[in-house]
Amino acid sequence: MQRSIFASAGQEAFFEGHVRALNVLGGVPTGKVRYDNLRAAVAQVLGLSRRRVEAERWTAFRSHYGIDALYCQPGIRGAHERPSIPRC
Repeated sequence: MQRSIFASAGQEAFFEGHVRALNVLGGVPTGKVRYDNLRAAVAQVLGLSRRRVEAERWTAFRSHYGIDALYCQPGIRGAHERPSIPRC
């Protein structure tokens, strides 16, 4: 498996990482894709719910690819929802 390292955590790297992952996966996963509340995707968290104001470019990107996003709940309530990242 090819791994990618990006010099920044900006929106461009976020999008490029998605494009590379979708190519490896062979398409967009069916169902929801879980996201933590990262700035590249979320402009504002609305209260303690899953409602978000998405970043404009992220909305366009995800709409283009047909990604169905599910955002983790903020704070302690959502701590169990964050995926664990395997260590290399």
